[in-house]
Amino acid sequence: MSDVRDFYRDHHSNFDDLHKLLDKEPGLLAQLSPLRARALSCCGAVPGKGSELKLAVVDPDGWDATTREQEAVMKKLDAIDTMVNKLDGIFAEMDAAGIETKNKTVREIWAIEQSKRTQVIDPHTCTNVDHLGHRIPPKQDAQLVAWGERANAALQEAQAVVDGQQAAQPSASLANPWASPLTELAEKAKSLFA
Repeated sequence: MSDVRDFYRDHHSNFDDLHKLLDKEPGLLAQLSPLRARALSCCGAVPGKGSELKLAVVDPDGWDATTREQEAVMKKLDAIDTMVNKLDGIFAEMDAAGIETKNKTVREIWAIEQSKRTQVIDPHTCTNVDHLGHRIPPKQDAQLVAWGERANAALQEAQAVVDGQQAAQPSASLANPWASPLTELAEKAKSLFA
């Protein structure tokens, strides 16, 4: 099993988006058995060579409809599996880099990123405020931000497939739940004058 699934099983949270998505998996799996039974009901026996009987599709329209439904369910399950594999890969990279994660969730990646931020001190004011009175945003670890954005992208892609929506492009404010609009504005203004 995966680290993400193990954490989900042992420490379930009703408030985490990842766990809400994984909560949908048993319902999707439960849909497969009735779909398989419906597919078999579209089949019948036809005589073969000698005393042989062969299974053949006698209701092609019903078979096609059932197959489409089954493919849709399998696509959703595959999206969840792909997301879990991507998240497991991200957590493996973090472990290899020496960053210990107790909670195997996307939120934990951003919590670690936030805890590793370093304050930028203005040499003239000796504070995190520049000479114009504007707050200087803390320095972020680029690798942790990249891991967080990859994790968010994987989660959003899976949510879009499971919910039947188009995959939306993640915005900067959604990528980092702790980013404030003022920080983003300060970064943009800083880049204009740099």
